[in-house]
Amino acid sequence: MLGEGPARRVAIAGVVGALYVVLSLLVAPLAYGPLQFRLGEVLKPLVIKYPATIPAFAVGVGIVNLFSPQAGGLELILMPIVNLIGGALCWVLARRVGGVVGTYVASLIFALLIAAGVATVLHFAAGLPYLLAFGSVAVSEIVLLLLGNAVLVRRV
Repeated sequence: MLGEGPARRVAIAGVVGALYVVLSLLVAPLAYGPLQFRLGEVLKPLVIKYPATIPAFAVGVGIVNLFSPQAGGLELILMPIVNLIGGALCWVLARRVGGVVGTYVASLIFALLIAAGVATVLHFAAGLPYLLAFGSVAVSEIVLLLLGNAVLVRRV
Protein backbone atom coordinates (compact mmCIF):
# COMPACT_ATOMS: atom_id res chain seq x y z
CA MET A 1 0.00 0.00 0.00
CA LEU A 2 1.24 3.48 -0.81
CA GLY A 3 2.06 5.77 2.06
CA GLU A 4 1.39 9.49 2.21
CA GLY A 5 4.73 10.38 0.63
CA PRO A 6 6.02 11.22 -2.82
CA ALA A 7 5.26 7.78 -4.29
CA ARG A 8 1.57 8.21 -3.47
CA ARG A 9 1.51 11.71 -4.99
CA VAL A 10 3.17 10.49 -8.20
CA ALA A 11 0.78 7.54 -8.40
CA ILE A 12 -2.28 9.77 -7.97
CA ALA A 13 -0.96 12.23 -10.56
CA GLY A 14 -0.28 9.44 -13.03
CA VAL A 15 -3.68 7.83 -12.65
CA VAL A 16 -5.54 11.15 -12.82
CA GLY A 17 -3.53 12.32 -15.85
CA ALA A 18 -4.18 9.05 -17.68
CA LEU A 19 -7.85 9.15 -16.78
CA TYR A 20 -8.04 12.71 -18.13
CA VAL A 21 -6.64 11.55 -21.48
CA VAL A 22 -8.97 8.53 -21.69
CA LEU A 23 -12.12 10.49 -20.76
CA SER A 24 -11.25 13.31 -23.15
CA LEU A 25 -10.48 11.04 -26.10
CA LEU A 26 -13.60 9.02 -25.36
CA VAL A 27 -15.62 11.98 -26.65
CA ALA A 28 -12.94 13.01 -29.18
CA PRO A 29 -15.17 14.54 -31.84
CA LEU A 30 -16.56 16.84 -29.14
CA ALA A 31 -13.17 17.50 -27.54
CA TYR A 32 -12.09 20.01 -30.16
CA GLY A 33 -13.47 23.18 -31.69
CA PRO A 34 -15.71 26.00 -30.51
CA LEU A 35 -18.35 23.72 -28.97
CA GLN A 36 -15.73 21.84 -27.02
CA PHE A 37 -16.74 19.24 -24.45
CA ARG A 38 -13.93 17.24 -22.86
CA LEU A 39 -15.29 14.89 -20.28
CA GLY A 40 -11.85 14.77 -18.64
CA GLU A 41 -12.25 18.42 -17.60
CA VAL A 42 -14.51 17.27 -14.78
CA LEU A 43 -11.36 15.96 -13.04
CA LYS A 44 -9.49 19.27 -12.99
CA PRO A 45 -10.79 20.51 -9.62
CA LEU A 46 -8.79 17.63 -8.09
CA VAL A 47 -5.82 20.05 -8.16
CA ILE A 48 -7.40 21.61 -5.05
CA LYS A 49 -6.84 18.45 -2.98
CA TYR A 50 -3.96 16.97 -4.98
CA PRO A 51 -1.61 19.68 -6.28
CA ALA A 52 0.64 16.94 -7.71
CA THR A 53 -1.99 16.55 -10.43
CA ILE A 54 -1.28 20.06 -11.81
CA PRO A 55 1.55 18.91 -14.12
CA ALA A 56 -0.39 15.71 -14.89
CA PHE A 57 -3.20 17.78 -16.39
CA ALA A 58 -0.71 19.85 -18.40
CA VAL A 59 0.80 16.67 -19.86
CA GLY A 60 -2.66 15.16 -20.40
CA VAL A 61 -3.83 18.24 -22.27
CA GLY A 62 -0.72 18.06 -24.47
CA ILE A 63 -1.43 14.42 -25.28
CA VAL A 64 -5.12 15.02 -26.05
CA ASN A 65 -4.21 18.02 -28.20
CA LEU A 66 -1.95 15.85 -30.38
CA PHE A 67 -5.19 14.55 -31.89
CA SER A 68 -6.69 18.01 -32.45
CA PRO A 69 -7.49 19.29 -35.96
CA GLN A 70 -5.82 22.54 -34.85
CA ALA A 71 -2.73 20.80 -33.46
CA GLY A 72 0.19 23.15 -33.68
CA GLY A 73 2.42 25.28 -31.52
CA LEU A 74 -0.41 27.14 -29.83
CA GLU A 75 -2.37 24.03 -29.00
CA LEU A 76 0.62 21.91 -27.99
CA ILE A 77 2.58 24.55 -26.05
CA LEU A 78 0.15 27.26 -24.95
CA MET A 79 -2.57 24.99 -23.58
CA PRO A 80 -0.29 22.91 -21.32
CA ILE A 81 1.13 26.20 -19.98
CA VAL A 82 -2.38 27.58 -19.45
CA ASN A 83 -3.22 24.42 -17.52
CA LEU A 84 -0.10 24.67 -15.37
CA ILE A 85 -0.86 28.28 -14.49
CA GLY A 86 -4.60 27.68 -14.11
CA GLY A 87 -4.10 24.60 -11.93
CA ALA A 88 -1.63 26.39 -9.67
CA LEU A 89 -3.90 29.43 -9.41
CA CYS A 90 -6.87 27.18 -8.64
CA TRP A 91 -4.93 25.51 -5.82
CA VAL A 92 -3.78 28.84 -4.35
CA LEU A 93 -7.21 30.51 -4.62
CA ALA A 94 -8.97 27.58 -2.96
CA ARG A 95 -6.66 27.98 0.02
CA ARG A 96 -6.78 31.77 0.16
CA VAL A 97 -10.56 32.10 -0.10
CA GLY A 98 -11.13 28.95 1.95
CA GLY A 99 -14.09 26.69 2.50
CA VAL A 100 -16.63 25.51 -0.03
CA VAL A 101 -16.89 28.96 -1.60
CA GLY A 102 -13.14 28.98 -2.16
CA THR A 103 -13.22 25.71 -4.07
CA TYR A 104 -16.00 26.96 -6.34
CA VAL A 105 -14.36 30.34 -6.95
CA ALA A 106 -11.07 28.60 -7.73
CA SER A 107 -12.74 26.12 -10.11
CA LEU A 108 -14.59 28.96 -11.87
CA ILE A 109 -11.38 30.94 -12.40
CA PHE A 110 -9.63 27.81 -13.70
CA ALA A 111 -12.50 27.23 -16.16
CA LEU A 112 -12.32 30.82 -17.42
CA LEU A 113 -8.54 30.65 -17.90
CA ILE A 114 -8.89 27.46 -19.92
CA ALA A 115 -11.64 29.07 -22.02
CA ALA A 116 -9.40 32.09 -22.67
CA GLY A 117 -6.55 29.83 -23.79
CA VAL A 118 -8.75 27.71 -26.04
CA ALA A 119 -10.34 30.84 -27.52
CA THR A 120 -6.86 32.14 -28.34
CA VAL A 121 -6.02 28.89 -30.13
CA LEU A 122 -9.31 28.86 -32.02
CA HIS A 123 -8.92 32.52 -32.98
CA PHE A 124 -5.42 32.17 -34.41
CA ALA A 125 -5.52 28.57 -35.68
CA ALA A 126 -9.09 28.42 -37.01
CA GLY A 127 -9.92 32.10 -37.57
CA LEU A 128 -12.89 32.12 -35.16
CA PRO A 129 -13.90 35.36 -33.47
CA TYR A 130 -12.26 35.40 -30.03
CA LEU A 131 -15.31 36.36 -27.97
CA LEU A 132 -17.53 33.80 -29.68
CA ALA A 133 -14.97 31.06 -29.09
CA PHE A 134 -14.44 32.17 -25.50
CA GLY A 135 -18.16 32.19 -24.73
CA SER A 136 -18.89 28.81 -26.22
CA VAL A 137 -15.92 27.10 -24.56
CA ALA A 138 -16.51 28.89 -21.25
CA VAL A 139 -20.00 27.39 -20.94
CA SER A 140 -18.78 23.80 -21.10
CA GLU A 141 -15.68 24.50 -18.98
CA ILE A 142 -17.70 26.16 -16.22
CA VAL A 143 -20.27 23.35 -16.16
CA LEU A 144 -17.64 20.60 -16.13
CA LEU A 145 -15.32 22.15 -13.55
CA LEU A 146 -18.11 23.16 -11.18
CA LEU A 147 -19.62 19.69 -11.53
CA GLY A 148 -16.21 18.16 -10.85
CA ASN A 149 -15.85 20.39 -7.83
CA ALA A 150 -19.23 19.31 -6.48
CA VAL A 151 -18.68 15.60 -7.07
CA LEU A 152 -14.96 15.13 -6.49
CA VAL A 153 -13.56 17.84 -4.25
CA ARG A 154 -16.24 17.59 -1.60
CA ARG A 155 -15.88 13.79 -1.46
CA VAL A 156 -12.13 13.19 -1.53
